[in-house]
Amino acid sequence: MDERDFETEICEYLTKHYGFRKSWRDPEIVPVQKHWGINEGEFNLLPEDAEDMLLDVFTKYSVDYLDFDMLNYYEAERAFWQKKLPQRELKPLTVEMIIEAVKVGRWFYDD
Repeated sequence: MDERDFETEICEYLTKHYGFRKSWRDPEIVPVQKHWGINEGEFNLLPEDAEDMLLDVFTKYSVDYLDFDMLNYYEAERAFWQKKLPQRELKPLTVEMIIEAVKVGRWFYDD
């Protein structure tokens, strides 16, 4: 029985649906790599964009994301009149973490 190459499959899916160009003049989309950061680094997505992307991938690959906590990777949004929360260190969120979660069928980084 063939084992699926989730790394290639997910990187290609993310490139197709969430990829970007090096510049507005360059028609070629940069291929997503597994070491890319989502909340920092190459993607550097806003929380709402990252959440949309993750829900899309989790749904497509039937990943149980009940234990996923966005606040481990992004600051909580607060209105300008609300008291600021103390700064805390956020965890990195990478494409490789998504790949590993897809392989096992659940998000296990926030257990």
